[in-house]
Amino acid sequence: MIPPKPTDEPTLPVAPVPAPARPRPSRRAVVLVAVWTVLVAGVSSGITAAVVGDSIGVTAAPAVSPSIWQDTRTYPADPPQGPDAEPAPSPTVSGYAVGEKAKSSGATVVVKKSRESATLTVFDAESEATKTLKAGEGAKYVIVETTVYNDGTESFDPVCGGGISHGLIDAEGRTFDVIEDVYRVKDNHEAEACGEEVQPGFKRDAVFVYKLPADARPAQWTFSGSRGSVEGDVATVNLAGTTSS
Repeated sequence: MIPPKPTDEPTLPVAPVPAPARPRPSRRAVVLVAVWTVLVAGVSSGITAAVVGDSIGVTAAPAVSPSIWQDTRTYPADPPQGPDAEPAPSPTVSGYAVGEKAKSSGATVVVKKSRESATLTVFDAESEATKTLKAGEGAKYVIVETTVYNDGTESFDPVCGGGISHGLIDAEGRTFDVIEDVYRVKDNHEAEACGEEVQPGFKRDAVFVYKLPADARPAQWTFSGSRGSVEGDVATVNLAGTTSS
């Protein structure tokens, strides 16, 4: 009879079953992983540079422009509208016109007309008669006929004693002085425009004569009630429509 097998026999260990081998990645998968790693590294570097900025000498990544353009320019405020708006000043005309009352420092003058002439009639005190003066070749006289009012507080002589004439200006901007002995002009002699001053509140007719080149065009006549002693008091009369005689 075969004896029973002892129950205290040691149990031998079972050999471990080896794990199945992992499949080796293909070459294409390796390339894709490498490209993905480079892209992730580039984005990470751009974000780091944008955060750190110029503090480490790295140029910040350009900001992404919005899809809709925003106008950041500034413009002046619109002018007020409605009843609060101030009306624009109307343009002013420089000087007075023939026939208007031009004013300057107490003197008011109305230029009745201006005319050109090759000759001038004057009074000769020696013969007590009139005679004719010729302007000469290439010259002419311009005669400004006026009525002078004394609206000031002191008397003045419009023709003699310095007069009120400030000059005649032609179209080229040249200024001409009144002729010498203008009081001898027939119209002044007959009106007694010289010698007796015009008192405040009175008036007197007077003519002012100038010698100009024959091709000159009279443009303006100027005068001053203060004889030019006050700055900015010179009045200007535009001589549009000067006639010839």
